[in-house]
Amino acid sequence: MRMIFLSKIPSLLLPSLNEENNYEDDDNNVHRTILVLFDKKYYKWSHIFDFQKGVWCVGSSHNFLIFLDNKGCPFLVIPYSNAFIQVPPFTDSFIQHANIPSYSYYSQFLHKSFISKAVLMSSPSPLQYTLAIMYDYPSKIAFNSNHSTQKVILPEAKRSYCDIVFDNNILDALDEVRTVEGWDFHCQKVPKNILEVNNPTIMIDKEEYKKFPIDKFSTKFYLVISGKEFMFVERYIGNFVNVNGEVVYEGSTLSYDQVENYPYRTKHFIMYKLYMVKEIWENIKSLDGQVVFVGANESKLVDASRCDGEGNSIYFTDDRWEEMDLDYSYGGHDWGVFNFQDSSVKLLAPYENKMNPPPIWVVPLYH
Repeated sequence: MRMIFLSKIPSLLLPSLNEENNYEDDDNNVHRTILVLFDKKYYKWSHIFDFQKGVWCVGSSHNFLIFLDNKGCPFLVIPYSNAFIQVPPFTDSFIQHANIPSYSYYSQFLHKSFISKAVLMSSPSPLQYTLAIMYDYPSKIAFNSNHSTQKVILPEAKRSYCDIVFDNNILDALDEVRTVEGWDFHCQKVPKNILEVNNPTIMIDKEEYKKFPIDKFSTKFYLVISGKEFMFVERYIGNFVNVNGEVVYEGSTLSYDQVENYPYRTKHFIMYKLYMVKEIWENIKSLDGQVVFVGANESKLVDASRCDGEGNSIYFTDDRWEEMDLDYSYGGHDWGVFNFQDSSVKLLAPYENKMNPPPIWVVPLYH
């Protein structure tokens, strides 16, 4: 495998592609393939998890992947090597603080959905790392580093969060009412809150908004940082989409004796840029040739010329953790490309309704 090549362009972590997957066998369903999407080449990740089965990826950041082992303990992996960094496990007190009865209950039933985002402050080493996670529901924020033996709940993080991003030494967070907060981790044992843009006004295109009624669509929010600019990405997911791509009500076209599954699918994106002084999110209609990657990965904006991607597009993967395992016939499947020019969505696995585990973007660092 071309290690240097893979470390410099966006790639996608996938489950085994050449083997028949038994989606009910969690021990054998692991990421074993790396897809370099822009030259459509696959690389086998051989023997990476032979030492244990049932691992689960919860995110990617700074060219590293964040996994949980089959007991729910976190560890870090470089995707184009077999290098591991072990991270201290969650303590019983941390698990119980999330109103989970016991650690064994978490590891057996909840470890796939407990963490919704995990990001690193910088490229880690065994002696130097800071890992932040968004966990539980409503989502809270915690962190730990090589200096601590347990997760620490982030002080003053009192909201329900939708996304977190490390920008240099600052952890920025977006909450469900689109408030932006930031904590400075540089040389701080206790990170200091240095930013709060509280409930900024959002300039909604009412005609566009009407196309996505809340009784048919769900939304997910992402925070993207480029230089000193903050951008907010709103993803519209049709809760039930038929074979013709139409968003319908559950069971609306079925007779009493029919059985058919209509999986959820992403249908649209809207993006906004934050004007700090006015505390306003303003709608933007173009990415000016850039590319955004969202999903379980740390949300990133990249110049299309650096990754051979389709400019003015959003590349997305399925991060609907709470619903991936609700139905045996779909989940993890919702990945593709949204084009801002014509508002089209191109599915990268159009005939696949079940992917276990779900694909995850690995976006390199560009300086």
